[in-house]
Amino acid sequence: MSWRIGIDIGGTFTDVVAFNEETGSRKALKVRSTPKNPSESFLNGIESLGDMGIDSSNISMVMHGTTVATNAILESKYSEMGLIVTDGYREMLECARQTVPGDFGDIVTWIKPPRVVPLDLVREIPGRLDYKGEEIRPLDEEAVRKVAREFKQMGIEAIAVSLINSYRNPSQEERVREIVKEEHPTCYVSISTDVIREYREYERTVSTCLNTGLMPSLSSYVEKLTDQLENTRNKTRFYIMQSSGGLTDSETIKRQPISAVLSGPAAGVVSAAALAKSSKYSNLITLDMGGTSTDICLIENGEPKMLTEGQIDVYNIKTPMVDMTTVGAGGGSIAWLTAGNSLKVGPESAGSDPGPACYGFGGVQPTITDAHLVLGRIPTSLADGNVMLNPEAARKVIAENIAIPLNLSVEEAAEGIIQIGTENIARGINLVSISRGQDPRMYALYPFGGAGGLHACRSADVLKIKRVIVPLLPGLTSAEGLLLTDIRADEVITDVQREDNLDIEKLQSEFKIVSEKSKKYLNNEGFANENVKIQLFMDFRYWGQAFELRVPVDLPANAQISEEIIRDTIKKFHSSHLERYGYSYENKELVEVVNIGATGIGLLNRLQQNNYNTSSRNLEDALVGKNNMYVTTKGKSGYYPVPVYDRYKIPINQPFKGPAIIKQFDSTFVMEPEWTAYVDSLGYIICEKDGGNEDGN
Repeated sequence: MSWRIGIDIGGTFTDVVAFNEETGSRKALKVRSTPKNPSESFLNGIESLGDMGIDSSNISMVMHGTTVATNAILESKYSEMGLIVTDGYREMLECARQTVPGDFGDIVTWIKPPRVVPLDLVREIPGRLDYKGEEIRPLDEEAVRKVAREFKQMGIEAIAVSLINSYRNPSQEERVREIVKEEHPTCYVSISTDVIREYREYERTVSTCLNTGLMPSLSSYVEKLTDQLENTRNKTRFYIMQSSGGLTDSETIKRQPISAVLSGPAAGVVSAAALAKSSKYSNLITLDMGGTSTDICLIENGEPKMLTEGQIDVYNIKTPMVDMTTVGAGGGSIAWLTAGNSLKVGPESAGSDPGPACYGFGGVQPTITDAHLVLGRIPTSLADGNVMLNPEAARKVIAENIAIPLNLSVEEAAEGIIQIGTENIARGINLVSISRGQDPRMYALYPFGGAGGLHACRSADVLKIKRVIVPLLPGLTSAEGLLLTDIRADEVITDVQREDNLDIEKLQSEFKIVSEKSKKYLNNEGFANENVKIQLFMDFRYWGQAFELRVPVDLPANAQISEEIIRDTIKKFHSSHLERYGYSYENKELVEVVNIGATGIGLLNRLQQNNYNTSSRNLEDALVGKNNMYVTTKGKSGYYPVPVYDRYKIPINQPFKGPAIIKQFDSTFVMEPEWTAYVDSLGYIICEKDGGNEDGN
C-alpha cells in the first residue's frame, strides 16, 4: 500500500495530509510547529503518521511546503557572504533602482533597501563581456584566486558571483565558480546565471546574493529531512514547493533556495486552482489565513495570476512566483494601542510560542484568536481536542490591554479587534483585484488556513462578494495542495528585439534551447516525454517602457514556432496590457521583445477527488449543540444561541442559514447573519449572500 504525503509548516501548526495512491483514501493530522527548529515538526508529522497506521516504508513520495527561506529573509538571518563583481561595479547595490514606491513621485525621499552584502565584502575582478555576451576583456583568473583565498582567510563560507552581461554568456561566471571552489572547497558559491538568466544587473545581483545567503541554512535543513527519509526501507522521492506553484527536487532547492521564498503559500493556491479548473467556479480569490498572516491571490479562469518579479521584505527578487499579497492579519496577530489610544491589529504576531493568551503557554497580549473565543465564535478546543483554550485568559488580556484603556466592554473591544483584522484583509483583497483592474464582486472567496473561515463572510460583506466556498479540509488546504502539484522547471533567455526588426530564426533557436533544457530536467527526474508538457512564453514592453509583461504563447499541438505565432503573441500583449493597466498603445508604439522562455511541467498521477459521502440525512443529525455567540444583526448586538454543526455530518444539498458555526478538527467556519449555505457533492460548503446575484461565479 503506497502513500503520498504533503507536509506544510505554518507559524503555529504543521499540517500533514496522506493520500493512498491505490484506494484514494486520505488521512490528515496537525502537530505543533517548532519555529526554532522547523525540521523537528516535519519529522514529528512523519512519526505521527505511524500512529495512524502508515508505515514509513510505504511512503512513496513526500511533498513539502516551507517558510524557512521566507523567514530567513524577513528576519535577516541569512549567512554572511562575499560578493564578486565586474571591476567598476563595486557600488552596484548602493545605486539600486532610482524609483519611488507607490504614487508619491517626488513628494517623498526613498530610503533604499539596506545592502545585502556590506561594501567591505565586495570584490572586483577584471574581465568584461559586451551586451552581446562576447568577451572584450579576458577574465583575470589570478585575481579570482586571490579573492577566493582572501574570503577563505576571513572565514566567509558563502560567495555570490554576479558579472555584467553574464546573462548573455555564463562562461566567465562558471569559470569564477570553478576557481573559487578550487581555492575554497567548503564554501557555498552561487552564480547569477544559475539563479536568473535575465538582464537588469541590480535585480539579478540582489537575487543572487539572497540565494547565496540562504544556501547554508536551506542546505542543512533539506539534508536533515532527506537523511531521515533515506532511513526508510523504501526509496522515497522528496520534492519541495517553489514560489511558482510547482515542485522541484531537493538538490535544486539546495542550489536555488530563492525559488522557495513563497513555498508554503503557493501550495494552497494550487489547491484552489484545482477546484477552479474542474468546476463552474473558475474565478476565485484565495484567503489563506494562518496564525501569523493572511496570503491572498486571484485566480482567473482556473489559473492563478503570476509574477516574474516580486518583493520579499524590502528586496526585489527576480524569480517566478504566484502573484500574492500578504497582510499582517493572522489568528495570532496582536491587538495594541497607539500612544493616542487608537486600536491597531498586527503585524506583530504571538506565533505558536507563546501563542495567544487563551492557549495557556504564557501569552500576555490580546490576539485575534482571543477575540473570537471571547465572542463565542470558536470552540474551546482545537485540533481534535489537542489544544484546549481558556476563555477567561482571553477576556483578561483584552480587558487589561484594550477594553479598560478605551472605556469599552470586553465584547466591544473584541468586536473591534475582529473588525480591524477584517478590514486589513479586505484591503489585501483590493490589492490583488481592484488595483489590478479586476472587480472582486465577480469572484468567489475561497477561505482556508486555520483562521480563514472565521473572517470569510465578514470580508465578503465588506467587498460585496456574494459567494464563499469552503474546502473540505480548510485548515490543511496547503498540505493538500502539495499533493495536487506537478513538477516544474522554468528556463528563460533575455534577447531584446523590437518588433520592426525581429530575428525570427534566432528566436526560434532560443525557444528550442529553453524547451529542451526544461524537458531534459524533467526526463532526468523520471518523466517520459508523454508526461511532459512545455508551455512557452514571451515578455514584452512598449518601446521606452522600463518593465515588461509576460504573455503565454499559444502553440497548437505539434506546431513549430513561426513568425505568425510570434506576431499573434504580440497582439495578445496589447490586450493583456489593456486589462492590467487600463490602456494600450496598439498601432501607436512599437513593441519590444525582452525575454523568451519555457515552463516544463512533469505531470504526476493526478489525485482524484471522490464524491463526498455522509451518513446524515437530516440537518439535525449534524447539530452538536449551541454556542452563545456575540452577533450584530439589524442594528442590535448581543449574545445569541447559535447552532453548531459537525462539518462531516451535514447532509448534501440541504440549505441552512446563518448565523451558524461549522466546526471540524482543523478549523472553524463562522457563517454570519444573512448568509445561506449547503454542502455540494464534493464536500465543499457553498455559502451565498441572501438576495445575492450570480455575478461572475
